[in-house]
Parts: sequence; C-alpha cells; structure tokens
Amino acid sequence: MSARLLAVVLATACGLPLPAAEAPDLLATVSDAPQVEAARKRIDAALARVGTAGRLADPEIEAMGSRVSGGAMGEDRDMWELTVRQPLPRRGEREADRARAGAAVTLAEAEYALVAGELAAEVAMALAEADGADARLRLIRTQRDRMEVVLQTIEARLASGLAPRIADRLTVQSRLAAMDLMLEETRRQAEDARADARGRLALAPDAPLPGFAAPAAAEIHAADAATVAVADARAAEAGAMGRMARAGGRPMTAVGVRFERERSSRGNQDTIGLALSSEIPWRGRGYARAGARAAEAERAAAQADGSAARHRIASALARVARAERVAATARRLAGETQRRLDAEHDALTGAASAGAIGGGMGGESAVLHAVDILDQSTATQLQIVEAETSARVARAELWRYVPARRLLPGGTPVSIAESPTPSP
Repeated sequence: MSARLLAVVLATACGLPLPAAEAPDLLATVSDAPQVEAARKRIDAALARVGTAGRLADPEIEAMGSRVSGGAMGEDRDMWELTVRQPLPRRGEREADRARAGAAVTLAEAEYALVAGELAAEVAMALAEADGADARLRLIRTQRDRMEVVLQTIEARLASGLAPRIADRLTVQSRLAAMDLMLEETRRQAEDARADARGRLALAPDAPLPGFAAPAAAEIHAADAATVAVADARAAEAGAMGRMARAGGRPMTAVGVRFERERSSRGNQDTIGLALSSEIPWRGRGYARAGARAAEAERAAAQADGSAARHRIASALARVARAERVAATARRLAGETQRRLDAEHDALTGAASAGAIGGGMGGESAVLHAVDILDQSTATQLQIVEAETSARVARAELWRYVPARRLLPGGTPVSIAESPTPSP
C-alpha cells in the first residue's frame, strides 16, 4: 500500500498557467491617465504663451487742451496738442523673453515625459509584483494539491484498519494549514499590487490592466533621459531669466511725435516735434544684478540636478544588470538542484517498484520523504520566480529614464512586451 501511495505522490502533475487574456498596451493606458493628461495640457499652455513672448508694447496717445484768457497781448488763445508715443523694449529683452518661452515649452514637454515615465515605472513594477505573486500562487496551489492527495491516502488507510503513523498525518495536516495561510497571503499580495496599479491609472476596480512591459537597458542613454531633459530645460529657462534680469537693468526708452496747434485772433500756429524719453536706472541696475545672481543660482541647481539624474541612471542600469545576473544564477543553481532531486525521486520510484519499501512506519516515512522532495522542488521553483520578479521590477524602473522624445504624445513606443511570469 505504501508503494502505491508513493507512486501517487511522485506522479502528481504540476499545475499549468492559464493562457493570458489580451491586455491593453502599457504606454497607451498610461497616456490616458489623469496626471499625464494634465501634463499634456501644460504643454498646450506653454505653446500658447510662445505667441505672447517678446511682444512690443502698444503705442500710446496723449491729448491735451488749454485756454489762455487775456494774455500779454490782451487776447484769448486756445491751445491743444496730440502726442503719439511708442515705448521701446530694453536691449536684449525680447530675445530673452522668447528664449524663456521656448525653454518653458521644452520644460513642459520634459515634465510630461517625466510624469509618463514615472507612472509607467510604478505601474510596471506593480504588474511585475502581481505576476510574480500569481506564479507563486500557482506553485503553492499545486503543492497543496499534492499534500491533499497524501492526506486522503493516509485517511483511507486509517479507514481500512491499517496502522499508518499518526505523526505523519499530523505533519501533513500542519503543512496543509501553513499552505492555506500562504495561499491567502500570496493572493492578497497579487490583489494589492493590481489595486495599486489601477489606482495609479485611475481605472475602475474591474477594468482590465495592461500587460507588463519594460524598456531594454540598451535603449537607456543618460543624455536623452526625461530626468536629464527636465534639468537641462530648467537650466535653459534659468539662463533666459538671467538674460531678462540683465536686460531689466538697462533703461527703457520711448520715441514719440507731438503735434501742437495754437489758435488766436491773428491766426493759427502749428508746432510739430519729435520726443525721446529714457529712464534713469538708479535702482533698476541693483535689482537686475540681484535677479541675475538668482538666475545663475537656479541654473547651477538645475545642472546639479542633471548630474544627480545621470548618477541615478547609471545606478539603475547597474541594478538591472545585477538582478539579471542573480536571476541567471538562480536558474542555473536551481537546475542543478532539480537534477539532484530528480535523481532522488528516481531512486525512491525504483525502490517502490521493486517493493523495497515496505508497509508500516518505514513505508509512511518514505512517503513523507517523497513529499519532502516535492517540497524542495517547489521551493527551488519559487526561488526562480523571486529572482525573475526582482529582475522584472528592476527593468520596470527603467521607464523613468527612457528618452523623453519617445514618451511625448505621438512618440515612438520603446516598450518590449513580455508575457506574465510563467510557472516553472
């Protein structure tokens, strides 16, 4: 009887993953998220402001009338004048304002790419965690089914009047209880990860989630990354603001034409004149120097942010390489472990077929030994799943550093779609 039980345990098939349903594209789903839509609107606002940059002031018109009663000649005189004045921009102000507006557009586009990349990374990491939890769930459920078969067989032997070891039944029951708890915990982890992804995407609880996707490490270049693009755009904007501050220290001028008419009993007298006015920048120069220093500090801060972003990118790429190395090592070592377990499995199977495993306590112990082999096999496969999940999470983070132009609306997608983590 124990040989038959051993054969049943060793022949239990592993559970196969269900085929994945058609999932929406990750980037397409991210682009519809509210925070990404808000970033897109900020691009539209920055583009609209470009048309107002570097504008000329409107011309000014001034009219004045007066009446002189009983002047030196004892006669009344009427006077009126009309002045048309055009304020002129400070030297370099319009060019600096246009540069600032252009930098604002670049900054809005870079921030759009940054928001989209951050969201894609967070969602992809949540999806990787959910897929890994699903793979662990399948493995644990398969092992629990094996344990259930063992328990049912032991119960049948008790019902038939045979005397299996009571300790073996208690051991199997304890393992089943532990697996039930592990199943619930793993199921909760998968549901939490998917809820997190839906929450970040502002999706309904029953809305389909996109499939996992991540950029390849070869596509990541620090010079083109969204985080570096944001820092460069801020530096350019600060440079333009510095130019505007320096232009603010120059005097504002205006040119005008004046027409004056004086009417008296002796006839009309007309006067045409040209007027030129200028500010005296007593205080403006001090303010301009302070503004230029502030802009230079902002530019230095943006350059420091860019340097920090480059270091983060290098760290992320190194983290991906390490995670993939660990995953490859886990697969290799797990293969060696699995071969040793298979050899022990074959030895037990051969002993059961030859009748070398007898009944009673020895038989039941041999059955539990076979169950231990299956436990170790499952643990080995779980190690592979954990290593693969860690590598996928590390690759998902690379969404933060993909080239900014490829995340902009209408850009070329760079994702490499992957199927969910398969069950070993």
